[in-house]
Amino acid sequence: MKTKVLAISGSSRKDSVNKRLLEAATAIARTQGAEVNILDLRELALPLYDGDLEAVSGLPEGCIRLKQAIREHHALLIASPEYNGFFTPLLKNGIDWATRPQEGFPSPFPGKVAALLAASPGALGGIRGLPAVRILLSGIGVLVTPGQMSLPLAQQSFDEKGALINGQQQKMLEGVVSELLRTVRVD
Repeated sequence: MKTKVLAISGSSRKDSVNKRLLEAATAIARTQGAEVNILDLRELALPLYDGDLEAVSGLPEGCIRLKQAIREHHALLIASPEYNGFFTPLLKNGIDWATRPQEGFPSPFPGKVAALLAASPGALGGIRGLPAVRILLSGIGVLVTPGQMSLPLAQQSFDEKGALINGQQQKMLEGVVSELLRTVRVD
């Protein structure tokens, strides 16, 4: 059985460097034999989490789709920009909705394995937001691999085909993806 990886970007921008980094990582994962599906959180059209809205209307369709996608995959590959030292509201809102109870289905997160990536046009590459993502995921039962990658000056880091130009950065990304796939247990 192939390892199934769900790739999620915490960026809402159409031409996001985080989406580009995620696409480079998914190419590596596919080369290493994984089945990878990319999920765009924007397409789920999730409202801002609101317990009153949930009580009146139940779980939004986008939430149910997100929970199902997480359930169907063994691992998560998450790339998120950093907003003022933290991950994005888009990513947090998606995770908040996905943790809500659903009759007949346990939480989709416990037992999943995740790897974290960040990219930024800035000099720090989004590194300050990754510890908060790690804490959040660990708190809901996700095993987050130790290796992670942040990509500084990301707008100048990709060639026209979407591959990383810098060989060391490419090796680092390959290492993060390899560690994720080695850590996942597929029965």
